[in-house]
Amino acid sequence: MSENSSIEWTDHTFNTHWGCHEISPGCDNCYARTLAARFGTPWGVDAPRREFGDKHWNEPLKWDRKAAAAGVRVRVFSNSMSDLFDKNAPAGVRERWFALTKATPNIDWLALTKRIGNVASMLPDDWGGGYPNVWLGATVVNQPEYDRDIGKLLRTPAARHFLSIEPMLGAIDMRMGGASMPDYAEHRPLARLDWVICGGESDRKARPMHPDWAHSLRNQCEAAGVPFMFKQWGEWMPESAMTLAQRMRDCGQFECLFTKLDGSTHWIDPEDHTPFDASDVRMVKVGKKTAGRLLDGRTHDGFPA
Repeated sequence: MSENSSIEWTDHTFNTHWGCHEISPGCDNCYARTLAARFGTPWGVDAPRREFGDKHWNEPLKWDRKAAAAGVRVRVFSNSMSDLFDKNAPAGVRERWFALTKATPNIDWLALTKRIGNVASMLPDDWGGGYPNVWLGATVVNQPEYDRDIGKLLRTPAARHFLSIEPMLGAIDMRMGGASMPDYAEHRPLARLDWVICGGESDRKARPMHPDWAHSLRNQCEAAGVPFMFKQWGEWMPESAMTLAQRMRDCGQFECLFTKLDGSTHWIDPEDHTPFDASDVRMVKVGKKTAGRLLDGRTHDGFPA
């Protein structure tokens, strides 16, 4: 749990529990697994989940009272260190979480999951068209995951639907519904989304995000009138986006490679004979803080109204 979170798209984070297991290529360099290891928290399918007491569960009630007194709404990301819709979640935590959302009407709860296919069977009986302060989001990292999950997300009733595409590991065309929503003419999935978040990977083993992938997402969202947030480049940034001062200061200090549109990479090495394409982009591993979050020289901080 974190009050005043550093995550750009939320005010606070709240976890019903800690613990998860990998189910996606996006999990390969999981930040939550790395952080949990520092605290000695087990991880994996058969690992016990870390649970929390009443003091932990009462914190959002305080945030709600503060928000009410200030006349504002706050956003809370749930669950940054686990997945609320994991079948291995501790008994009773989902029921307790749904009750908590109803008790905190000044909080917009951002329920983000990699297991969107589990959600419909885990909703409470009084869910109806969705609780008014619960936003439902799915994490996808490439086109196959989008095609598989977009229909599951949009068919599950919720006050708002959003996508988190982080880490982005490939180009995604959101204008089509893929296998989960084959009737594109009827459904037009992108226009039914309320928000799209995009970001690169941050970890010492991070994979670079091709700039064209992010540009395409931004352009698709703008054309459909969907709020778009560019969260971060991650560990790698395009050399072309570096300032002259950065290039002069950092020349030769950082790892560099070229990334292709298909996500493959090749090194700047005379022994690497990978053919160059016009779309290959030179990326520099400068770290998340230096890489920043400017896309085409500006921030993109779209939020649903």
